[in-house]
Amino acid sequence: MEILREILLFLHLIGMAIIIGSYFAFIRTPRVAPGMLHGAYLQLATGLLLVAVLEMGDGDVNHMKIGIKLLLAILTAVFAFIGVRQDKKAAQLVGAGAPAEAPTGPRPSATMAHLSFASAVLAVLVAVFV
Repeated sequence: MEILREILLFLHLIGMAIIIGSYFAFIRTPRVAPGMLHGAYLQLATGLLLVAVLEMGDGDVNHMKIGIKLLLAILTAVFAFIGVRQDKKAAQLVGAGAPAEAPTGPRPSATMAHLSFASAVLAVLVAVFV
């Protein structure tokens, strides 16, 4: 059971690295990369599996911490999903006859990228300090 927990924890941390790494990869022109969405899904799935493994064990589980982290994980996934959808919609508009030149303003998913990153960082802070 300990090996399963360690593997899930490793995958959970990989999901966090994907979210934060994708954010910093596009920091000059912020947008939600598809990797952020996949990282959020990975975080959500492995987090739920980690809680299931911890509940089967003998130790105590801090349900308040788990609830806060679950809320933040769902928010991260929703923000990333909305951002990817906005990016796809903007790409379709450019391909459908809008001017082909690159937009000079912020990308439509820039706000969602910032929100996804912020909620992921908040989840880390909750994991460390609560």
